[in-house]
Amino acid sequence: MKQPFYEYHRDKDEKMMISCGNAGVVSNHFHRNIEIHYILSDNTRISVGGEEFITNTNDIVFIHNYMPHAILGAHKKYFLIIPPYYANDLDKSLSKKTLLPHLGDREFNRTLLPILEKLHQSTDMPSLVKKGYLDILIGSLLAHYPTMPTKNPADLDFVLSILSYIEEHSAEPIDLATISDHFGYNKYYFSRLFNRTVGTNLTSYISFVRLRTFMRLYKEHKREKISKLASLAGFDSLPTFYRTFANVYGTSPKEYFAK
Repeated sequence: MKQPFYEYHRDKDEKMMISCGNAGVVSNHFHRNIEIHYILSDNTRISVGGEEFITNTNDIVFIHNYMPHAILGAHKKYFLIIPPYYANDLDKSLSKKTLLPHLGDREFNRTLLPILEKLHQSTDMPSLVKKGYLDILIGSLLAHYPTMPTKNPADLDFVLSILSYIEEHSAEPIDLATISDHFGYNKYYFSRLFNRTVGTNLTSYISFVRLRTFMRLYKEHKREKISKLASLAGFDSLPTFYRTFANVYGTSPKEYFAK
């Protein structure tokens, strides 16, 4: 299977998302979010962390954050994405342990299906209520199924350390030279390594992380000037900020927040 790539566009939206329907083949990738797939069709081959298995109706697939995964056939499912910030208590529960990827007690799984149906049907559900349903869902899975220590695949450890460093220092004046020097690599080699694994160049990824920080700041300080929040997020120029915003959201901040 091909080297996994970091699906950074998946991480741009920090809302919990649930969908239901048919899905196709998805190449090997990873991201920050936790995913839960409730399978509604038979004979689908899935790979999680290099382990391949066949799923059938009423199987659950649990994918821990940063775990490489691929869907190797067409299928139908409920698809739940849980951003890591959404429920801090989930982070505590799953920081050192995780569920097995393939959860195959179909009789038990069916008892959890109404939770997914409720989340899917109630688009205007208050966030605290959503969090309550998520707590019940994850808590029930942790109580019923065995867990294993959380361990990232060895070939991703270095990349994850880079991504963590960027997350921690994105508000500072960091660039290819400073980051490659921090990790002790030639900047040209480091750039090729990052591009190959993450699927975008380092400058674009840093801008993306800063934009995500800006979106959080805006939610907390809506009356503050956009230029000030962009600066606090680490952008050293407004043209870069506006270009990054348009690339990710397809419009200007003014038009986006007027919706």
